Amino acid sequence: MPPFAAGQLYSEVCHMHDAPQPAGSTADLVCARMNAGKLWFSSQEERHQAFSNGVFLLHIPDDLDVGAADQFANEFYRGDASLYGGFKALTSASFDDGLLGFHRRVDQIEQFLLERRFWGSHYPVEIALIGEQMTALSQQIVCAALEFAGIPPSVWLRGSGSCSHAEGAYHLTFNHYRTQLDAVGLSSHKDDGFLTILRTTRQGLEVNRYDRWERVDATHNLFVINFGLSMEVLTARCPSPVSAIVHRVSQQTEDRTSFGHFSSSNFMDRDQGKFAYCPVQGLQRALDKQTLLKAYSRDYCTHMLYSGCSRDETA
Repeated sequence: MPPFAAGQLYSEVCHMHDAPQPAGSTADLVCARMNAGKLWFSSQEERHQAFSNGVFLLHIPDDLDVGAADQFANEFYRGDASLYGGFKALTSASFDDGLLGFHRRVDQIEQFLLERRFWGSHYPVEIALIGEQMTALSQQIVCAALEFAGIPPSVWLRGSGSCSHAEGAYHLTFNHYRTQLDAVGLSSHKDDGFLTILRTTRQGLEVNRYDRWERVDATHNLFVINFGLSMEVLTARCPSPVSAIVHRVSQQTEDRTSFGHFSSSNFMDRDQGKFAYCPVQGLQRALDKQTLLKAYSRDYCTHMLYSGCSRDETA
């Protein structure tokens, strides 16, 4: 499989950003549930729709109590004496990664983001536990997607950057939208990892399916699941490819918070890049780290990034 050109990955997203269209309808998304650790759809047609669209809804498992994470999302940005209000003071200066900690981004979003290796030391124990439960959930969904695509289990570990074994790179992020800013909530983009699990209880998220923007209903007992570029690249030549969904958040006029869990390859630091699977040729490296970073650079698509870095954002 030939390498992807540096400006290729986001050409359609940039076009959407340059000429934004309002969402004209509400997305009729497939809704799945977990059953004994397996992702379950009511029919094969719904399963195909979920993976080919790159987005679906998932009933929050009964053993995953997201109450503490909802509260964290509602308090982290306050800088007050609330239970989680002090996290606003924990900025990137406390970490070896400039994207971690508390940040104010472009658009309306402000965010608190930590990589998995910092969950136990910096998140309260109840938040770290939710992060680990979401990692296990993500592993199950990633494996379901690889099975759907027709990729043999023998290459899952390498192809998914260890996400198939819950050993990938994981980030847990909390978001608040600043209504006082006259800006879009979050610009249109595709996530760059394998999978995003999003929790939101207020309207605002929009997805682009069938070349049109649709609103996603916010429901208290559901996660929004969406796939990213790593999964799209890996499965592009498979019998049943999995898409990465373009999504955004509309300008918010009422207070809105959310939180999300990202699953990405743990190979990026060793410059192994992204892989693609071909039924004939097997697993091949499709993108190296340098090409990937160029694809995200401001020269190609300014709105994709905050501070010129390639990292998933969540809606």
